[in-house]
Amino acid sequence: MLGRLVTRSARASAVRDLGHGLRVITLVGPELRDVAWTPGDKVQVLLSTRDVRTYTPSRWKGDELELVAFDHGDAPGSAWSRAIAPGDELRFVGPQRSVRRHAERRVVLFGDETSFGLAVAFSGAPLASVFEIGAAPYAEIVAGLGVADAACVVRAPGDRHLVDVAAAIADGLRTHPGAELVMTGRAQSIRLVRDRLRTLGVGARPANKAYWSVGKAGLD
Repeated sequence: MLGRLVTRSARASAVRDLGHGLRVITLVGPELRDVAWTPGDKVQVLLSTRDVRTYTPSRWKGDELELVAFDHGDAPGSAWSRAIAPGDELRFVGPQRSVRRHAERRVVLFGDETSFGLAVAFSGAPLASVFEIGAAPYAEIVAGLGVADAACVVRAPGDRHLVDVAAAIADGLRTHPGAELVMTGRAQSIRLVRDRLRTLGVGARPANKAYWSVGKAGLD
């Protein structure tokens, strides 16, 4: 009884493989209706392994929501997103508050492949994005998801690419005075880029939300 009070049930109606470890999972069900969801809110999927993995819905309308899932190696969440098929049932907790933006302000978003769902959720509002990506095809994928104003920087050994990432963020903040900076993705990248922005004299106080961290599993 308690489980049914704190979780929702849904069924996968479609799974669209975008390639390179990314897929869009569409969920449907009556328990998705009449839910107060704000773009940036999270859901926590309950896996059959008894693990919990957190995702940011890219869309939630009526009795349907979408998740953009990215494979992170052989982790439980990656195994789930690779295996899920139309007709599969799942349970999840949420939505719960995670990343919020000010409705009246433009957003400059930093992230990586794990941030694509958030970028899609925010794309109905004025948005500029900077992503660190593993390979060039991810730039085409994020554009195909409808995220128009996105700068994509391919990762380099020793995190050398983060110098270019910070420069792109600084340029975005200069182009859009008063914009809100939201930093997501890998915890180590958030810290290094934030430090680099300080050396560039960028005084923005970002909202930080690490989706994953090297050496840790199941980050909320």
